[in-house]
Amino acid sequence: MTLPDLIHSSIDSLNRTRGRSILTMIGIVIGILSVILVLSIGEAAQRYILGQISAFGSDIIFVQNGPEVDANQPSLFNKESLTIRDVKKLQSYSWVDAIVGKVQISDLVSANGFDTNASIVGTMSDELNLNDIRVKEGSFISSASVDGHAREVVLGSDIANAAFGAENPIGKNVKIGGQGFRVIGVMEKAGSKGFTNIDKQVYIPVTAALDLYNKKFISQISVKSNITLEDAKERIRVAIRERHNIDNAEDDRTKDDFHTQTQEDLIKSSNQITNILQILLTSIAAISLLVGGIGIMNIMYVAVTERTREIGLRKSIGARRSDILNQFLVESIFLTVLGGIIGTFFGITFSWVGIKIINSFQGGWTFAISWQGIGLGIIVSAAIGVIFGYFPARRASGLSPIEALRFE
Repeated sequence: MTLPDLIHSSIDSLNRTRGRSILTMIGIVIGILSVILVLSIGEAAQRYILGQISAFGSDIIFVQNGPEVDANQPSLFNKESLTIRDVKKLQSYSWVDAIVGKVQISDLVSANGFDTNASIVGTMSDELNLNDIRVKEGSFISSASVDGHAREVVLGSDIANAAFGAENPIGKNVKIGGQGFRVIGVMEKAGSKGFTNIDKQVYIPVTAALDLYNKKFISQISVKSNITLEDAKERIRVAIRERHNIDNAEDDRTKDDFHTQTQEDLIKSSNQITNILQILLTSIAAISLLVGGIGIMNIMYVAVTERTREIGLRKSIGARRSDILNQFLVESIFLTVLGGIIGTFFGITFSWVGIKIINSFQGGWTFAISWQGIGLGIIVSAAIGVIFGYFPARRASGLSPIEALRFE
C-alpha cells in the first residue's frame, strides 16, 4: 500500500470509532499541553527574574550574612554577623565609591488617619547613588541622620499619596511600629525594581531601624567600588575577616560568617533554581504523556481484536504483513500527532492566559512561547505513536489469515 492509501484507510478506520479515538487522544493532549505550559511559564519566569536582578546594577557587590554554602549543602538559616562597624570600616577605603548598610522589615505605617503595611528600609545616604532613585520633595537621609540615630522618614510616592493626598507631608509625623518619625522627604515614582515596589517603601536611617526593632545586626551591605568586581570582592573579604577575627589564609569561604554576591552570581543562582523547577515540573507533566501512550497501546490492542476478521480477509486477498503493520502504526501515529497538535494549541493558549493572570497580580511578566516545548511535544507525541503502536501493530500483522477468519 502507498502512503496516501495508508493515511486514507487509517482516517476511515479512526472515523468509524470517533468517540473512542477522541478519548484516546485526550491523554496525549493533556500531556503535551502540560509540558508546553510548564516550559513557557518557566521561560517567562526566568525572563522576569533576570529582569528584576538586572535592576540591581551590574557593578554592585552585596555582602550577605552567613557563609558561602556549597550547592550540595543548602542552608535554610544564616547566622547574622554583619554590623554597622563593618560598614564604617569598608567606608574608610578609597576604593569604595558608595556603600549602604541596610535593614528591611515589613511593618505598620500610620499617618493622617491612614494605616498600611509597608516595607521599612533602614538605609544610608548612598541609597540614592546605588539604586538610581530620586527625591521629589524635601531631602533624603543624611550621614548626620545615620550617626545621630534620627527619627526621620522619607516616604515612597504611593505611601505619601495615600496618607496625605495633595497635602504637603514634609514636617508631618508618621508612626512606624507605633513610634513617631518626622517626614523629611517624598520619593519620585519609581515602580517595581528588584522584586520590590519602590513606591510602597519608606526609608529611615539604618541606625534608627536597629533601635526601633532592637536589632544588633544589619541584613546586608551594598558596595559600589572604583576597581574591578573580583578585586573589590577579595578586598571586602579580607577587611571583614579582619573585623570579625576570622583566620582564613586558605580562603575557605565556608569558614566565613558572611559571603559576597554580584548580579552575575544572582543570575547563576536563579538560573539553577528555575532550571531545576522546570525539570521537576516537566517530569511530572511527562507522566501524563506516559499514561496517554499506555492508553493508546490498550486501545490499539482492542482495535486489533475487534478487526481480527478484517485483518484475515485482507491477508487472504493478498495484503502483506508489512501492509497490516504499517496501517496500525499509521493509525497510532495519526492519533498521537493530532493529539500533539491540539495539545500544542491549547498549551500556547493556556500559557498566554496564565501570563495574563499572573500579570494581574504581579506586573512585569512577558508572554514567552517555549519553542523547545513545542518541538519536544510534537516529537514526543510522534515517538509515543511509534513506540506504543508498534506492539499492537506487530500482533495484527502476525495473525494467521485462516485463524483470523475463524475468529468470532
